[in-house]
Amino acid sequence: MSTSTTAPRWTRIYLGVTTAMATLFSLLAYLKPEVQFATWPVLTTAGALSLAGPLGLYISRNLATVVVSAWAVRDGGVMAIRAGLLVRVVTDGLDAIHQVVGGNPPGAGFAVVMCAIEIAALVALS
Repeated sequence: MSTSTTAPRWTRIYLGVTTAMATLFSLLAYLKPEVQFATWPVLTTAGALSLAGPLGLYISRNLATVVVSAWAVRDGGVMAIRAGLLVRVVTDGLDAIHQVVGGNPPGAGFAVVMCAIEIAALVALS
């Protein structure tokens, strides 16, 4: 276990960048969902944007990771950064599985790379 009380700078920068991305993608999904999901047939169904609908759940999940990650970046401590990275590992790992099952190799690859970076960051904090 790390004896330092602050996380390495690169882990805070990475978490900050992914926090900004999640914020932007959430806002984009809410304000202009057709930009991200133009080919998604569920987008036009009734209730897709409700909190219980698929797009609402995507936005809610992203905003939850934003809150945890923003808190971790602001705190800067090892335990806070670990918490933020752990949330990201779970989110990106499940995204990778979802993209593989959904037949989207580029999306799966992106999620796998992000998950690998987050695992490496967690290992660096150990």
